[in-house]
Amino acid sequence: MSQDRVKSDFCVLFVLSQIPGSNGAANSPEHAVEAQDSLIVSANGNTDPSPQEQISAVCKIKRELNDVIFWKFRLWMVIIFIFVLILVVIGISLILCTVIHEDVDEKFDPSSFEFPRYFNGSFRLTNQIFTDELLSPSSNQSKALSTELQEKLADLYRASHALGRYFSKAEIFAFRNGSVIAQYQLKFLMPELNAELKKFTLSREVVYNVLRQFLYDQETDHPDPLYIDPASLDML
Repeated sequence: MSQDRVKSDFCVLFVLSQIPGSNGAANSPEHAVEAQDSLIVSANGNTDPSPQEQISAVCKIKRELNDVIFWKFRLWMVIIFIFVLILVVIGISLILCTVIHEDVDEKFDPSSFEFPRYFNGSFRLTNQIFTDELLSPSSNQSKALSTELQEKLADLYRASHALGRYFSKAEIFAFRNGSVIAQYQLKFLMPELNAELKKFTLSREVVYNVLRQFLYDQETDHPDPLYIDPASLDML
């Protein structure tokens, strides 16, 4: 008798042993037929499955999982193998996508960017007090404030994913009264005279909006001497 047959008989005996009146003893063929008939009637009557039916279903599933599919491979082995194979394929695909994928936008030669594009404008520093010394570009106060503002503008544009590679420098070339109004110039370099690049990426709207969004994201909880009023931003 094969191992599967033994398991099948064990399940049947277990089910029959649960039928009232069996008292743990082996049932006669008549009792077995009655038990089977009762299970069929229960199924045809659309009633909830009895414990015997549930146990029988479990035994059936176990028998099916232990069926030999090929050589010594059983059904449950094949299911596990397929599941593991799917996980391996997904893992390999993710690794290949990570290794093989190259962001073309991250590869560029800055030395080939030779064509300049300029934007001029002004903004107001609300936390600065205007002095006559700011009128002279060569004064210490004017130089110090210009350097800080130029670094601030350069940092924000270099951090921009769209404009960072094209940004060259920011220059503050004058101050005037009105709290303190700073006049600036932004310089970008393009790899070639590209009409689409000028129209979309290096357009006045994109350059302006990057700076404008940065200004609106400034923290206002603590007074910042370099705070720029977003509403005062002007760009040509």
